[in-house]
Amino acid sequence: MRGTLIVVLVFCAVLFGATFQIETELEYDFEKVSDSIKFRLIVPFMGTEFVASGGFRKDNIVTPPYSDFLKGHYWYWDEGYFKYRGQSIEVDVGAKQNKVGPGEFYNLFLSEKQFSYPTVRVLLTGQTRRIFVETLWAGLRSFSTEEKPTKGLVYRRLSFLPLGGLEIGYQESVLFLNRYFDPYYYFVPIPIPAVQEFWHLSAPWGVSSTQLDDNSMIGGYVVLHDDLWRAYAEVLIDDINMNRFLSPESYQNPDKIAFLIGFSGRRDPVRFTIEVAGATAYTFERTRADTPYEYVFFEGTNYPIEKNMIGYKYGENNIACTIDFEYRFANWTFGLGWESVIFGTRTPSLPWHGQSMPSGTKWLIGEISSLNTLRATISYRVQEVYALNFEDVFFNGTLGVRNSKPFVGFSFSLSINM
Repeated sequence: MRGTLIVVLVFCAVLFGATFQIETELEYDFEKVSDSIKFRLIVPFMGTEFVASGGFRKDNIVTPPYSDFLKGHYWYWDEGYFKYRGQSIEVDVGAKQNKVGPGEFYNLFLSEKQFSYPTVRVLLTGQTRRIFVETLWAGLRSFSTEEKPTKGLVYRRLSFLPLGGLEIGYQESVLFLNRYFDPYYYFVPIPIPAVQEFWHLSAPWGVSSTQLDDNSMIGGYVVLHDDLWRAYAEVLIDDINMNRFLSPESYQNPDKIAFLIGFSGRRDPVRFTIEVAGATAYTFERTRADTPYEYVFFEGTNYPIEKNMIGYKYGENNIACTIDFEYRFANWTFGLGWESVIFGTRTPSLPWHGQSMPSGTKWLIGEISSLNTLRATISYRVQEVYALNFEDVFFNGTLGVRNSKPFVGFSFSLSINM
């Protein structure tokens, strides 16, 4: 089967043409070098495109076999999926990363990291192009061990454009354990929390919340835009305190909420973007020690939170701000970016930071730290080099400071039409 697929792809690449891409990155903080090289092939196939990519990476986190021989590098697979783009439907099937929401730097529900996973994504558009329905399944672990169960995720979005320049969206997701795919979450067109509660009814099909305790989240966003600017806000609700309305005198459980607000505008040759995001304490984390449903790819590890979160990259108990400025002149782009993040204690796999459940919403609690990054970039892009059959060539150099520690970087990419 694998050999047949390779033959078909080679045949399509020769017959219909294909695009081959190379992407390289390098960063040096005057102590350690991290780098990567990725190869991507895009092949047209019967009205669709097949995208495949992979490469080598050194991140000073993963220790690969034959580390001395490979100089700390390990190979990785990244993408391998078919995509179709029609007038009223988009379909992605295969292994890929996914990013959703209005944010450019921060994404609350799903964000692109360095890990791809099996995906079935369908986006339907109404005839008037004012209503959009998106459903996405992600297979996060297809096997189980004694400590790590099989798990999957479903994300859904319903958005509409009531007026020109205004978009309103409803979003929801659920991470479920002990099964790889749940057709009720994917196909049943009612809110995911209602599907979840359906299983907990006192009925023949009901199960206790300790036996089937999925982690569902809801939220939404609003985008105002024009040809030259865009303003947006988004919220994710992991858990909200309804007792403040129903029983003000009783116990008040913590609100677990993430948020985003941003603005991006351009007036050639200048582009400016600012985003502020954050999350209250305990958001995304598990609430019982024996139920590993925290909103991460790999639970129970020391893998950095920023690379491990399924959604908002910094996880719980923080606030982050990014300001980005670009100036473009011909094929040159000059950029200046600043990011500041304030963290409290973050323990995705340790409920309530190892203590009992508190009363009231908490934010920026525990051990406080910060990360401040200032970077300047200069980029040069050539979109067509006919003599070499190159479609796009890109060079980028970076000079920056991260918490008073300097670093330099370089990236390069090119696309070749075959």
